[in-house]
Amino acid sequence: MKKYSYLALALFAASCSSNNNQPNAPATAECGVERWHVKILTDPAVGAIHWQPVATTIADQNSFPQINVSDDTGRMAFEEQAVTVPATIVAFKREDDQDIHLVLVDSFQDSMIAEIPSTSCPEVAASAYAPDYNSAAQWVTAHLGTPTSDFKHVNVNATITGVLFQDFAHGQTGHARNYREVHPVTKIE
Repeated sequence: MKKYSYLALALFAASCSSNNNQPNAPATAECGVERWHVKILTDPAVGAIHWQPVATTIADQNSFPQINVSDDTGRMAFEEQAVTVPATIVAFKREDDQDIHLVLVDSFQDSMIAEIPSTSCPEVAASAYAPDYNSAAQWVTAHLGTPTSDFKHVNVNATITGVLFQDFAHGQTGHARNYREVHPVTKIE
């Protein structure tokens, strides 16, 4: 009987240590990192987003102070607003997580990143916003070309619609001074 008690205790301890002791760890690997669920609109606070876009500019977004975030920072108040941003797309590429990375500039040469989540990721494909991501990605292919893992340089004026996002420095090309982005992009015109 004592032998079975030790076995049951060992099995219980092993099951408690799974998922690296993180009760909310996903059962399968996720496609992206760095506030991933905020980026793809699958976080718990997505219902707070105001979808009537507010017009803004790259210069406006660059004027805010940088906010330090971590991987587990939830959606912040300014990330609850859809925006439209007039810009010139000067470069684009496909990221390692398959998102399309757009480098935007304005007439003052302020820059900002906008990203379109890839529906090749099962989590993104299951999102209610997957059709918007697909439409934006189709616009990129039709107007800029097929994204590859290397930057392609272009000079195309567009209006980007999406949700604001606070990123942090990790070597990204074209970032705003404060690392704000439009992520995800839901429409390009």
